[in-house]
Amino acid sequence: MKFRHFVEFATMRAKDAARHSRTLRHLNALRMAAQAGVSDSVRSATLACRAIGFCEHGSLHRQLSKKLQPQIDAPPQPGFWDEVVRGSHERYGDNLRQNPSLTRSIILKAPSANGEKGVLMIPFEYNWARLALGLSNDEFAWLNKRYDFALSCSWSPTDYATLSLILSKTSTDIFVQASNAREFTKIADFHPRIRLIPGISACDWINPDFYPNLTGERPIDFLMIANWGEFKRHWDFFNALRHLPATLRIVLVGQREGGRDAEFIRRQASSFGVPQNLEIHQSLPITEVTRLQTQSKVALIFSRREGGCVAFVEAMFAGCAVGIRADAHVGALAYVNENTGLLLRPGHLAEDLMTLLQMAGSLQPATWAAGHISCHHTHKKVNAFFRKYAAEKELPWTCDLATHHWRPYPAHTSQQEASALLSTYRELHDKFPKVFGAEFFAHATVVV
Repeated sequence: MKFRHFVEFATMRAKDAARHSRTLRHLNALRMAAQAGVSDSVRSATLACRAIGFCEHGSLHRQLSKKLQPQIDAPPQPGFWDEVVRGSHERYGDNLRQNPSLTRSIILKAPSANGEKGVLMIPFEYNWARLALGLSNDEFAWLNKRYDFALSCSWSPTDYATLSLILSKTSTDIFVQASNAREFTKIADFHPRIRLIPGISACDWINPDFYPNLTGERPIDFLMIANWGEFKRHWDFFNALRHLPATLRIVLVGQREGGRDAEFIRRQASSFGVPQNLEIHQSLPITEVTRLQTQSKVALIFSRREGGCVAFVEAMFAGCAVGIRADAHVGALAYVNENTGLLLRPGHLAEDLMTLLQMAGSLQPATWAAGHISCHHTHKKVNAFFRKYAAEKELPWTCDLATHHWRPYPAHTSQQEASALLSTYRELHDKFPKVFGAEFFAHATVVV
């Protein structure tokens, strides 16, 4: 590595350590909590929501949640929580203006004439904002009377400002599926009307039926499927590769993110002096991604923080041994065990990568994943959860949830169930075309 690149790397590593320091995150939470003070202003609520996200330990998140609860449950203040959401996430303004329609969302149950509510699953926090900001209070009330909202997190920490907005528009319980088990308590404590759905967001909805043949040759040594964004930390992988044999076959699959593309990644690898001849692919279809997964011995991610990381779990179903930094705040880390892979020790990444490669053939990641976290298992758990909830609240329950999986976004697994829900999709599309637009109507009824 040239001296200039060495300095760049040292600077990058220092900034990365500060960004992911749990102590510094919690100090930031304390700072924002102090700034929030005791006022009921939009700025105070915005800071409190952000501080809850940054909390890493202690009871601060419970104190802040308790402080926000009266504001959430108070009679609607026109535009108050709308402003909090827009103030917390400037990108939501452009996002909603450019495309106000829900994407990647799916109806799991239709409402019935007997008062039995349907279930609408909405993944990605920006879709929660589209729903809550795109409908008037009366429109939202009409929808909430007919549907339970199952909000699926895509990041950790999740978006507490938008959760507040949705709670402020309802008097009923809302349902949240977290993307990291370490955030379960924080989400559950946020408001008494939140009910946690079993499982970890997209990671627990993979269908093993898409990975039927796992006994073929695996010529790829290491596979990394991650968009080209900074938070995926390709540079950490490249630094480890400097110390590994040049003969290893390394494949990277990603897509544009944050102004970065495949060429940026290629230049970054070169600046680190990576000795291997990297194979880099951009924006591949899911079928090609699956093919590469079933040809790989080991699948890796190097993120320090994100949501569940569904590509990591897909790789398990494809038979890849998996590796992730032991200090990562990523939901899928919970599924790394003696059957599936190895937690990589910071400071010993190159050594642990070779250990994982050597042990990959003796592991059983696909068998473990299919037996513990498949969409079939998760559907049974989630359906039982909603059925039990209805019984406890003495609500009608005559129809189970439709089955679905994640590939690469939620889709119905049964054509018969999808067809039965078609009129329900059409009703929402016709009544609220701005929010439940053509993309929602077309995508969600496709059986993959």
